[in-house]
Amino acid sequence: MILENIDFLNKFNGVSVFVRLILALILGALLGIERERKQRPAGLRTYTLVCLGSALAAVTNEYICTIYPSADPARIPAQIVSGIGFLGAGTILVTKEHQVKGLTTAAGLWCCAAVGISVGSGFYYGAIFAGILIVVSLRVFSIVDKNFLKYNKYMNFYVEYNSKVFIRELIFYAKKSGYQILDLEITKDSSSGTYFATFQLKITNPSLRTLVLASVQELSDCILAEEM
Repeated sequence: MILENIDFLNKFNGVSVFVRLILALILGALLGIERERKQRPAGLRTYTLVCLGSALAAVTNEYICTIYPSADPARIPAQIVSGIGFLGAGTILVTKEHQVKGLTTAAGLWCCAAVGISVGSGFYYGAIFAGILIVVSLRVFSIVDKNFLKYNKYMNFYVEYNSKVFIRELIFYAKKSGYQILDLEITKDSSSGTYFATFQLKITNPSLRTLVLASVQELSDCILAEEM
């Protein structure tokens, strides 16, 4: 009986269209809630609309194919995959600290669109399994990232300072502590005379991260020092 119902939903009819759109709404909302909880640019409504819209496009494409059998069944879904890139690009920002943010949100939107296409195409199993795995990866891997940070010997810094004395003291501090300065990039604001720098510091003990940050902040002529 269950198999017969599933087979019925795989066929293109009013009930299957309704079920697909509702399922897309639910899966999109589940993904959106996870991102909303972390105060990300794209949250509940964005993810829900992306998933629902992708499902609707896939259903529409299937409907067109029933009227015009010679139509390309993958044409509209292919355009969704390409088009979602513009939405994802809007969530990616490069801060003044040269830090890239929004990559996970952009990737999540792309996956959400793929889930919507799967639902709209009647591939329920793939959509449900993928939706669950996406939520799990977003939650579990964020915890893994935080735990990995505890054992990471590399610290990425963004600093603002008034004179080159800061750099001299930074080099002296690194040598004295047995640390290594990597990828140092410096720019200067010609109007204010303020220097901006980003660099990576390889430390000897990851448990000293807070102490190292405080030490850098205490160097002469330091206006701002923060870990990226």
